[in-house]
Amino acid sequence: MLLDCYEVNLEGEEFKVEFNDVKVTHKSLLIVVSHDTRYIYVFKGNDVTIVQKFASARLASQKRLQRGYRIKHVEEWEGIDEDFLPILELLGGMQEDDGTTAEKTVTSKPQRTNVTSLSKPEIIMFTKTKEKPVEVLPKPAPEKLTKEEIAFLTKDMPAKLVKVIKTMVTLEPPEKSECDYILVTPKLYILLGDNKKDLRNGKFRLEELSTLPEGVFPAENYYPRILVAKNKVIGVELWARR
Repeated sequence: MLLDCYEVNLEGEEFKVEFNDVKVTHKSLLIVVSHDTRYIYVFKGNDVTIVQKFASARLASQKRLQRGYRIKHVEEWEGIDEDFLPILELLGGMQEDDGTTAEKTVTSKPQRTNVTSLSKPEIIMFTKTKEKPVEVLPKPAPEKLTKEEIAFLTKDMPAKLVKVIKTMVTLEPPEKSECDYILVTPKLYILLGDNKKDLRNGKFRLEELSTLPEGVFPAENYYPRILVAKNKVIGVELWARR
């Protein structure tokens, strides 16, 4: 088989890997380009993250434009497609994180059922403890972006997105968190850059996710910050605590 294999890590970054170096686990997200079947297989393990899912949709779409091949999504929780099984065997089969061989995955896909209800979000209560007060020194305020810097940061952006960015770069960020996504209906944007913890420094850039996977994606590791102006929601930031 003539194949190219790429792995998408937890940060949504893509790396080309050799078959001998691939270890397929429940946390794996692989993009396999088959020049024999002319398919781009997107394999998603049971425990892949929402970052990996969105990134794989974008990366697979880019490869489709380059090759002209069709995309097929192979999701472990739905059962492995029969035409992907030989590729999975070539990669050494499914393995547990400890290196042992995982139980054989069912090849037939179960029938989809309609979701009638969604579980309520978990609410975590924090209680105060009696501790000695600790003196906290005030943090130095970051330098504000100038109008020229904001104009450069938002150049060639849609007006709705410009309004959101101007709001974001004035707000104090949540502690120990990074902003990965911004939702400006109906568009979803991913934040890229070395420092996504404090958006007031302007050291980030946005990339529109033009191709999105279909389905429902619970943002398990994210909490939203809603931006409201003039009684209208202008955007939603998705922050991950890291």
